[in-house]
Amino acid sequence: MAHFKIKVADLLIDVVARGELTARICKPYLVDSAFTDISIYASPAQIKKKIASMPIPLTEEQAECICLHENLALKLVHHDAFVLHAALLSYKGKGYAIVAPRGVGKTVHANQWLARFGSDVTIVNGDKPILRRQSNGTYLAYGTPWCGKEGMGVNTAVPLYGICFLSRGSRDIVRPITPEGYVNSIIHQVVFPTDTPSMIRGAHLLGDLIRTVPAIAADCTPTQSAAEMVMRALTQ
Repeated sequence: MAHFKIKVADLLIDVVARGELTARICKPYLVDSAFTDISIYASPAQIKKKIASMPIPLTEEQAECICLHENLALKLVHHDAFVLHAALLSYKGKGYAIVAPRGVGKTVHANQWLARFGSDVTIVNGDKPILRRQSNGTYLAYGTPWCGKEGMGVNTAVPLYGICFLSRGSRDIVRPITPEGYVNSIIHQVVFPTDTPSMIRGAHLLGDLIRTVPAIAADCTPTQSAAEMVMRALTQ
């Protein structure tokens, strides 16, 4: 049993974990602090239920790691934050989120940014960054220990400047997105608790995000030219 504290999204998180996997991925985020904002723990029953519910085999360590992340995600709304299922890129110090349903190719697209723009790009988190509203209404996007099976991520934060809702296409096209399209595209990529006060708070967070962070939609091939098209659309 490991008991340690990490700092993620400027929040101090107390973690209790049985398996070594969680402790290993959390190493870059370890801190020594007497304060705690959030505590997370996965019970044996929760871990067992997660293993039974998944379509692929999981070890207990893997299931615990997923459960701990889910438990954290459900508590973030009370700190004006939430997990976004996305690849978070930093381009010249500005954050851009590539959002797509699982299997569409957001990781492939993120790697095309690296191939095209080199040292101008950092993959801050390949799968589950945290977005947090700041006191001035802007959003910071943070790396987290949970960054996908490829393990692409760094412990840093960037101001969020744009979001691309990615679709797989036979050619590269950028399309504007309506506020309704923005809501429909992002709502399935976030997690909030189901109690009414939390859902209301989550709705306000998403509303503020939509008002303050521009978004586009793009159909893309898995190419560097697609990455360049999306980058120019997001940064213009």
